[in-house]
Amino acid sequence: MEIAFYFYTILVMLVCIAAGTISLSAYFVCRKRNHLYMVAFFLFYFLDLALIFQNEYLGQNTAFPLDAFYAIDQPAFRTFLAVGILESLWLIVCDFLGEKRRTLLVLPAVGFVVLSVTILVVLPEGPCKQWLFYSMRQVFLLWCLGYVLLRYRKVTSDIEKTRMRRQKPLLLITLTLTLCIILEDTLMMLVWDPDPASSTLLPLYLSERNFSENFLMLAFAFFSLREAAATLRLRFKEPPVSENPVVRQQIEDLLPAFCERHGMTAREREILALVLQGKDNQNIASELQLALGTVKAHVHNILKKTGHASRQELTRSFWQE
Repeated sequence: MEIAFYFYTILVMLVCIAAGTISLSAYFVCRKRNHLYMVAFFLFYFLDLALIFQNEYLGQNTAFPLDAFYAIDQPAFRTFLAVGILESLWLIVCDFLGEKRRTLLVLPAVGFVVLSVTILVVLPEGPCKQWLFYSMRQVFLLWCLGYVLLRYRKVTSDIEKTRMRRQKPLLLITLTLTLCIILEDTLMMLVWDPDPASSTLLPLYLSERNFSENFLMLAFAFFSLREAAATLRLRFKEPPVSENPVVRQQIEDLLPAFCERHGMTAREREILALVLQGKDNQNIASELQLALGTVKAHVHNILKKTGHASRQELTRSFWQE
């Protein structure tokens, strides 16, 4: 049993390293902040797992008293790691929604710390304190999901609603696993009564981890790796190749919101799609059967509306957004 937990923990830590490394590579390519936030998320989660791994390793040759089953080891450090994990996720949510208010960016994390410290200071040692302390993470996750739902209901643009609906699988997985985390914590901390006469270290391993939380992290790793891989395939610094179906699909998905954000006309949107495919003015004029001067005028207007001096800057800005 101990060997199984050992390799399980190592595997989850390796996933954190891989996902964080790929996300960092994607950030260096496109400079999108959500990739950098994912790096921070996996880094803090890796440290959280490393702390669990350390406690299990040090506890292998020592007796495991029953009161330690309900203890919160290194509460200050665990609170710090939890803030890093949850604030990284919250910044990803805010970046996706275009939320830039500084107060809202930090207020949930401050509230989390205040409530966690209150639980640590006010409540006596026992299962209820342990359950409330760790359940604050799930409260934070539910807050993130609730805020996304609230913004979705307030959005009036059909394009923005469509963009947000594309994240429905991730949101449903997050909600389901968050509820599973709460259920697992309830069973392990409030329901299960470990045998004080048992010499096995199973209570130690079970008290230090939540499998549903690990699965949620793996789900985040999957979606993060998929997003980072798509970014790396596009080769951010090089003009996209029009024959590449992946690039053309990405342009088709992102173009409506980009054009609406910058107030472009239908014709400018049509020309921008061809610009992003790496076509010059002459090829665009031939394909759309327009005068060369008309195409040049539209391209000039597009650059003016987006605030860029060249096609290269425009292309980088499009893939970054």
